[in-house]
Amino acid sequence: MHVFGREEFDIDDFRAVFPTSQAPKVIHDLVDYGYLERVERGKYRAADPENLIKGIVKRVMGKKDVIKDAKRKYAYCESSAVSIWTDGYYWTGFTKGFIPIHIKVRRKDLNYWEQFFRERVANYALENNRKTLYGVVYILHPEDGFESVEKNGYSVIPLDEVVDWCLEKEMIYQPALEYLDEKYSIGYCRREYIAT
Repeated sequence: MHVFGREEFDIDDFRAVFPTSQAPKVIHDLVDYGYLERVERGKYRAADPENLIKGIVKRVMGKKDVIKDAKRKYAYCESSAVSIWTDGYYWTGFTKGFIPIHIKVRRKDLNYWEQFFRERVANYALENNRKTLYGVVYILHPEDGFESVEKNGYSVIPLDEVVDWCLEKEMIYQPALEYLDEKYSIGYCRREYIAT
């Protein structure tokens, strides 16, 4: 709302700049999304940029722990499990606009999970799903059965599975493997490398 700066405006001012027959709806939506602040009845102001960004981050990141309410078995896996096992030391596999959270779920529980995420308005997708994803997105990895352990209050795949997964992508996860070796003595740093 660069046009109004931080000055107050009313619906007529808005219509003069943005001609639309739906001005009340547009303003309502902009308030809901945090772009406008309601000063008083019929008076608005563009959101403070700092507060706008904080609000967006809070809304998006607030979805990160929605899974703790789940009543079905799950386990963080892949890069999400690496982050948990390294106590947040090694966190990769995301971009500015996309934060995938990988979880294993039982195949027979897929309907439950789809309903679970829909009710909480949280983004989710099945692994290898070909759709555009952004924000915090739960990536579901359905399996018939899997093992999970608790680590720092999170249900996560066991350490040996995390190590195996990291070893498959060693070029990317070498720092994580070194951390895990230092903390859990997984034998990574004592391996002998054979030059080819």
